[in-house]
Amino acid sequence: MKLQVIYFSPTGTTKRVLEGIVEGLKPESVNFSEILKSRSHKIIEKRSEAPDLVLIGMPTYISRIPPEASVLLKKLKGEGIPVVLVAVYGNNKFGDILLEMKDIAKEIGLIPIAAAAFIGQHSFSNEDMPIAHERPDIADIKKARSFGFAVRREFLSDDVNFANFDLKVPGDFPYREWKGLPANPPETDEKICIKCGKCRAVCPVDAICICDSLNTDPDLCIFCSACVNVCPVSARSLTDKMILDIRERLYTNCSDRKEPEFFFEEI
Repeated sequence: MKLQVIYFSPTGTTKRVLEGIVEGLKPESVNFSEILKSRSHKIIEKRSEAPDLVLIGMPTYISRIPPEASVLLKKLKGEGIPVVLVAVYGNNKFGDILLEMKDIAKEIGLIPIAAAAFIGQHSFSNEDMPIAHERPDIADIKKARSFGFAVRREFLSDDVNFANFDLKVPGDFPYREWKGLPANPPETDEKICIKCGKCRAVCPVDAICICDSLNTDPDLCIFCSACVNVCPVSARSLTDKMILDIRERLYTNCSDRKEPEFFFEEI
């Protein structure tokens, strides 16, 4: 089995889940492609080189796919290849993202055969208010492997006909309206910033500029906190009141552990 993995994972959380699924799938070959970094993707170069299965993983942003990733996903071409869809969310709700992923997959010619929603540490989490702290953890990765193994066992055989598949996943259409967050991006403490450039390098939307001072474009920032997490001197932090209020609500209301959910096409 040749496997193509397409994902968006600014802090590595979604990628860790996908790596666990890949372990369960046990492909003969696998190619990982992070969609917002290469900014150009083809699932198929030549039909003879097409993968046998595509695995797409996305973090949940306000119940939806991050808009930038959605635009790039719609540029792919699938040509009838089966796809497994994975959403990762911060222990709150995953909302409409799996339905949106399914609709995009069908639009570009992929055939959804299975889906899953996993939990990852929320991008607003910190030491004082941990939200799904250090997830995916060992138990999550074990379930990711089991999910991958189940997909391989149930679907990846020569006698499965994908033509009439219609995978059922949660979600409502029209999807929840994407409004973004009218908040200020992470701020930099210039007194301790060493201008190492790691924040700029890790930013998936090129929102950070290092000149005489470090500036973040508020129109581009998606609040993924990759820059906050990578800073070696803790110079970056989320300080906007809206973000702090959201963090406190999530910490208070989303402390009960949620477990991954799996969705399979009935055959």
